[in-house]
Amino acid sequence: MNGQQLRDALEGARPRLEAGLAEAEAELEQLDARRDELLALIAQAKAALGVAGFPATVATGGARGLTLHDALAQVLRERGNEWMTVRELANEVNTRGLYRKRDGSPVEANQVHARTKNYTDLFEKDGSSIRLRAG
Repeated sequence: MNGQQLRDALEGARPRLEAGLAEAEAELEQLDARRDELLALIAQAKAALGVAGFPATVATGGARGLTLHDALAQVLRERGNEWMTVRELANEVNTRGLYRKRDGSPVEANQVHARTKNYTDLFEKDGSSIRLRAG
């Protein structure tokens, strides 16, 4: 196989590779959502039973133990500080596992709204969209 044949073969495979990648990413997103759901249910069941031992790293937002406003700021910085809705921010924090409520359940949009409202020195709001304040 010469260089042109190899180039042609790679280009011919591109649509299949792109489709496979999109399918794998969608499947991973579904699995992440299901994992979040199960973690929240487990945490709620353990809390209802008074059972200790829910992993601290999940309940506190991972090994770094980020606060919610730190997790939100991290997401915004990594996304180039583009405007994001409260729902998008909540989803991104949950998908990345950056923060969990004390009961282990995922962050909700109303929490993102409240936290950004309480940290006006850090966040700028335009309706339901949020970004970091400049400076």
